[in-house]
Amino acid sequence: PPLSDVIFTNGEIITLDDKRPVAQAVAIKGSKIIAVGKSKDILARWKSEGTEVVDLAGKTLAPGFVDAWGQLSRSGLFSVAARLQSPPEGRVGDTGALLRELRDWGKGELAQRFGWIIGFGYDETRLREQRLPSRHDLDSVSRDKPVIIIHQSGRQIVANSKALELAGIGRDSVDPAGGSIGRWPGSKDPDGVLEGSAAFALLGSLPQLPKEERQAMIQEGQGLYLRNGYTTAVEGRATADDLALYAQAAELGTLKLDVLVYADLGSGVQALKGSKTLTPRYYKERLKLAGVSFTLDGSAETRSAWLTQPYKLPPPGKRTSYAGYPGVSDEQAGELFAQAYASGWQVAAQANGDAAIDQFIKGLEGAAAKHPGKDRRPLLVGAQTLRDDQIERLKALGVSLALAPRRLGLSLDVLKDDALGAERTARFIPAGSALKQGVPVLLTHDAAEPEPAPFGTLSAAIRRAVGEEQQIGALDALKAITLLPARQLGEERIKGSIAVGKLADLVVLSANPLKTPADKLGEIRVIGTVKEGVTVFGGSEGGVPITR
Repeated sequence: PPLSDVIFTNGEIITLDDKRPVAQAVAIKGSKIIAVGKSKDILARWKSEGTEVVDLAGKTLAPGFVDAWGQLSRSGLFSVAARLQSPPEGRVGDTGALLRELRDWGKGELAQRFGWIIGFGYDETRLREQRLPSRHDLDSVSRDKPVIIIHQSGRQIVANSKALELAGIGRDSVDPAGGSIGRWPGSKDPDGVLEGSAAFALLGSLPQLPKEERQAMIQEGQGLYLRNGYTTAVEGRATADDLALYAQAAELGTLKLDVLVYADLGSGVQALKGSKTLTPRYYKERLKLAGVSFTLDGSAETRSAWLTQPYKLPPPGKRTSYAGYPGVSDEQAGELFAQAYASGWQVAAQANGDAAIDQFIKGLEGAAAKHPGKDRRPLLVGAQTLRDDQIERLKALGVSLALAPRRLGLSLDVLKDDALGAERTARFIPAGSALKQGVPVLLTHDAAEPEPAPFGTLSAAIRRAVGEEQQIGALDALKAITLLPARQLGEERIKGSIAVGKLADLVVLSANPLKTPADKLGEIRVIGTVKEGVTVFGGSEGGVPITR
């Protein structure tokens, strides 16, 4: 057998390894990296008959990207739904265009099989009318079929009358804990807008596609991740159905990248009992349990995050003192953290408003006091309105942040003009402050777009539209989608950097992101993705024969 299977050389190699930050060549044997160093040394020592020498031709080799937080299966679903993004990401500039996209999608094969018409990615602040579509708007698409559209944040839904009827939502429905049902002004009749837990409940009532179709959604989702250079993905807030679906994918052997699952502490945990496929200790056919997750509030851009100070403008029908609302009570939050810590699970909780983050800290402190001593690595997801005094307490608790910086650009106008005002918007998603105070920052696209788009995420973290002091450097940003998420997931010994003994999880890029201006990062292409020494995306494009 050859001394090495593949040697990469003649390109820019970003190792992210402090012991050897610069290298000219990398040698791979089987699934692992066996040598990193100068080209002449690597070729002399490790090249033999049967070794494939890959000429990078000036391209860049970097560690494979590691997801900090996401929903791979939802990316698959959203990628095949009607696309409702506004320019420049999409083509929906007004409500009429949104309704036309839904009608066109409703004529397609998937809509016929599914029975529902679904669109993803609207943002009413970027529509010409500057208002949310209503149930009556969606009724004009169909009164017989249920129609729903999902906000680009993933935390708000508008439903037509048929969808509301099927979900059992009417004038006598009460707002669920951690959610709200929109009403027409001066009336109890629902206007179709659902937020937080009310939105999640309706999503949960969607009809189940046949298992083959749902497996196809996972395949679509993992294809999106692989095309964007990810070798490790995360499924957050996984329900019992999600867990069963991933277990089936593992048993079928169809996962091409590692998937780590955070089970929803409310609906998913029971499914873990007795599971031989999902375990926190080792992978089974690329599937592993990361921990448990739950949600403490909504998002600032939909004015459903729970704040300590009122929103600049309240949503229609709310008082001027409106400051959002909690997803759970303080007592319930404390019980969730205590349950997770008592069971030895890592916690990932979503909290965006500073009041919800206070609740996160209080719950975590209580659980840590009762169950001290372990390396828990808790994760705070969102943290949109995090305060400086909270950062110090998070650092003491060993918390990492999973931040979605693209949300600032996507929702800038509504944040500044309606939700938070200029001052609070300037420190929206305060990555710079967190890093300065020593709290690890991980970056995620968090389903703001169906595609994970790592370079859009890096660009948004490095170059902000407002609040320059919250920008982070290119190296910190790249570590935030490689080395730091690997550490968060307990996998820093095998992933996140190019070093001897680590898995050969690699990505070949058209340019070096550390040398590319922030406004040009979006032009970088993923030429190939390698998972444990095997090419899982790409080929000979650009003269780089990375297939094996």
